[in-house]
Amino acid sequence: MNRTAVGIMMAAVGGIIFGTSATVVGTIIDDVDPLRLSALRIAVAGLCLLPWAILYRTAISRAPVRVAVVGLLQIVLNGSFYVSLQRIGVGPAIGLEFLAPVLIVVWDRVIGHAHPRAVTWSAVFTSVVGVGLLVQIGDFATVDVVGLIAGLGAAVFLAIYLRLSEAVGAIVGGFPLAAGAIAIGGAAGLIVARPWSMTLPSDPTVVWTVVVLGTFMMALPLSLEISSLSRAPARVVGVVITIEPVAAAVTAWIALDETLEPLQIVGLVLIVAAVAAVSLTASSRRKVTLTA
Repeated sequence: MNRTAVGIMMAAVGGIIFGTSATVVGTIIDDVDPLRLSALRIAVAGLCLLPWAILYRTAISRAPVRVAVVGLLQIVLNGSFYVSLQRIGVGPAIGLEFLAPVLIVVWDRVIGHAHPRAVTWSAVFTSVVGVGLLVQIGDFATVDVVGLIAGLGAAVFLAIYLRLSEAVGAIVGGFPLAAGAIAIGGAAGLIVARPWSMTLPSDPTVVWTVVVLGTFMMALPLSLEISSLSRAPARVVGVVITIEPVAAAVTAWIALDETLEPLQIVGLVLIVAAVAAVSLTASSRRKVTLTA
């Protein structure tokens, strides 16, 4: 399996775990302030990866400021998403956030002077349409301006985060970047969240949910996604992680018995097709390049 294919697989697994976590976040979003929840989640993840950050300190020291920015972006990105989720719902929030692949491809074309292939443009368009159908983004009961702006902000921050992680990962390495960024972001998250000033929720499951969200549903998938960006281009990873809303929908379908409408199923198929197309063409192109 070539390097690009491994990166795509890592991004897909990370996206599936993150998508599943969106359903879990929705169960406690009314019990914890969204920004505090975002900070708490990365603080827990940072504690998990601190030993590896210390181990890879030499690699991290090659670009310490940019590694720190990647970590801090996680708090801002997730905070914006959680605010959007709380105000306009899981579906519309995810739909807005995943406009990020479009922003990345447009950036590559206009600012980066790159020429994304037709299959990339098609995959981005197909995945965005699929996300819109899957999460029923047009079903706003009332337009919440703050929630809308927060969702669009999450898309911008996600695009910046993917592009910056790709660039910094090339300097320090994929996993060292993940360990350093999450550890630094975790330290900042601890200060922002100030768990010592919080009143413990009456329901202990809320506490355990935050722990799970920070470990298995943050430290692990975030490490996979950041590391994938040193193996595959950000515009490819951006399309692959649109698998997140698919995972969220399927999880809700299985665990919460939420049925999928016919158009939602069409959206799910479109997303999977887009991810498959960009994955296969990207990995095959890499193989040809390596063997040429």
